[in-house]
Amino acid sequence: MTALELRVFPTVDETMRACAEAIAAAVRTAEEPQVVLAGGQTPRGVYALLAASGEADALPWHAAEFWFGDERCVGPEHPKSNFRLAQQTLLGPLGVAAGRVHRMLGELGAEEGARRYRDRIAERLGADPPFTIALAGMGPEGHTLSLFPESPGLAASDLAVAAYVPTPPRERISLTPAALRHTERIFFLVTGEAKRDALRAALRAQAPDPAVPTSFLRGRLETVVFCDQGAAPEDAAEVSP
Repeated sequence: MTALELRVFPTVDETMRACAEAIAAAVRTAEEPQVVLAGGQTPRGVYALLAASGEADALPWHAAEFWFGDERCVGPEHPKSNFRLAQQTLLGPLGVAAGRVHRMLGELGAEEGARRYRDRIAERLGADPPFTIALAGMGPEGHTLSLFPESPGLAASDLAVAAYVPTPPRERISLTPAALRHTERIFFLVTGEAKRDALRAALRAQAPDPAVPTSFLRGRLETVVFCDQGAAPEDAAEVSP
């Protein structure tokens, strides 16, 4: 397991670009990239950059498969759907074949949707999925994926669980740290002053701590936080883009 590395950039745009470039570099060197996408609105800029540069950089997107770190229990066309955002900004523009996109079936409800996703991962990748990259976010209260502080899913052995969270939509499906324990690279994307305290706690955590969900996620090769100056704790060093 790797240590948490912090990379700070002056602006949100530069943060997005650096994260997109790191994802592209990892995809470029993988024979069959297995990519876990983040939810929420924060990664929109990263997805747009990857979609815009995909053809020019000759990235092997045709060989990649895409998974989701979490999903709200809504249909795939719902404005809150993580799949919908990824489809509109990344997967559709890249022309990714439908069979290479493994969405969480949020419309089935959290319990059934999680069961179906566990089965799909195990069928395709086995009990210890070798994901190439997982992109994850961090909420102001410290949540990542759909695992909030003290969530029972943090210690679950299942690959995906039903999650019931404090903010709407409250019923969700989430991967677990167990699902990501063999992931090569885990990238956290964190922007905005509202997330500064959560990032400070993540940087201080020396071991998995249920109060700090991000402390449970570490990549085999690297674990990197890409953040803008607004989200960075006061004593964080700035990294040039």
